Amino acid sequence: MKTIVAAVDFSEASDKVIAEAAAQAGAFGAKLVLLHVVEPIASYVPVGAAMDVIETAPPALTEQDLAAQHAQLERLAAPYESAEVTAVIGLAADEIVAQAAEHGAGLIVLGSHGHGALYHLFAGSVVTGVLKRAACPVLVVPVRDKERE
Repeated sequence: MKTIVAAVDFSEASDKVIAEAAAQAGAFGAKLVLLHVVEPIASYVPVGAAMDVIETAPPALTEQDLAAQHAQLERLAAPYESAEVTAVIGLAADEIVAQAAEHGAGLIVLGSHGHGALYHLFAGSVVTGVLKRAACPVLVVPVRDKERE
């Protein structure tokens, strides 16, 4: 295993995901790549909506937005000497799998927020999407604190 891709979303889970990915990279002598996917904002217009309820589309993501995400990734990667950072725009599960393939990753590390079944029914799960499509092993780091349960 030469490369490990750790996908982070800048939530409280990110530190745990990065720490686990760094530990795996150290154990295997692998390169660590921190990845953040900026998802485009979709606008929703209900079927049959009157013109007065239709809002203008949210502004498109700019290179400046992506640069800000990249800078935040750099701050997270600072404690890890040889970590690379990548920030891309797209759908999270698709981009994680694509970036893992592009970097020749032997392992993808993700965090699981532990949302309930109802949430996943309507919103889906990035982890589920990656598990279904990944060509390499996927390590899912639980982020719930066992003491709070």
